[in-house]
Amino acid sequence: MRARKRQTIIIAVLFLFVPLTLLCIFTYYPIIRGIILSFSDYNMFTKKTTWVGLRNYKEIFQNKYFYEALRNIFKYLIVVPLIQFTAILTAVLVNQDIPGIKFFRTLFYVPVITGSVIVSMTWRWIYNVDGLLNSFLLSTGVIKEPIMWLTDERFALYSVMFVTFWRGIGYYMVIYLAGLQNIPSELYEAARIDGANARQILARITLPLLRPTMLFCFTISSLAALKVFEEVFLMTQGGSGTTTMMYLIYDYAFVRFKFGLSTATSVVFAGILIVFTAINFKFFGPKR
Repeated sequence: MRARKRQTIIIAVLFLFVPLTLLCIFTYYPIIRGIILSFSDYNMFTKKTTWVGLRNYKEIFQNKYFYEALRNIFKYLIVVPLIQFTAILTAVLVNQDIPGIKFFRTLFYVPVITGSVIVSMTWRWIYNVDGLLNSFLLSTGVIKEPIMWLTDERFALYSVMFVTFWRGIGYYMVIYLAGLQNIPSELYEAARIDGANARQILARITLPLLRPTMLFCFTISSLAALKVFEEVFLMTQGGSGTTTMMYLIYDYAFVRFKFGLSTATSVVFAGILIVFTAINFKFFGPKR
């Protein structure tokens, strides 16, 4: 019996050892290395690393672009409730048992599977001075002069945010749709027999039972909004007041070759992400 127990323990340890080793190599080591590098000045050409203590962190908090990026990612969070509300509403609508509903589900999901480069390039063309959007607004008399959607600081960030919103609806709609289809139909039938209207069913049954799905969606949506990079990189290159934290980290590392400053910014940004994740769990987590 003891030999069998010992054999089971050995097999379990061996099975745990491989993934744990990979986790250490590809996750924990880069984190630890990054934290150490954040206190250093690393030159990628000479491979020389110089310990500078807290200098990188001081430089971060004295840099106006850090505060611009911080302000922009907070603004970007506006996208989160808009996406979630629209995705829930869309999921409820496409959850109806009507002919051709699969076509509408597919239509909403197409932007998700379209490559971010294609999407960004398409929207750059739409946002051009002589692009589709300005042409439409001018022809309908809504505006009298073309708007610089991606070069005017008043509009650039919100133009990029709209692309994120447009792409995100289909993705979250599918998750909410899965959540809706897991709600037992008997609950709805019982509510209708008791005389509940559509608003009461939504408020008393659908939304409460979607709470775990909402927790998941709000959490990953918040993190995605805070970490936005592709749209900013491809549409504005961080110009016109659209710098975000991820773009700033990229800019420090691969444009200015300040790897220490880049990793220090990453560490600060990781702290922000942890705080927001905790907030999401606080609001949408299970009630004790």
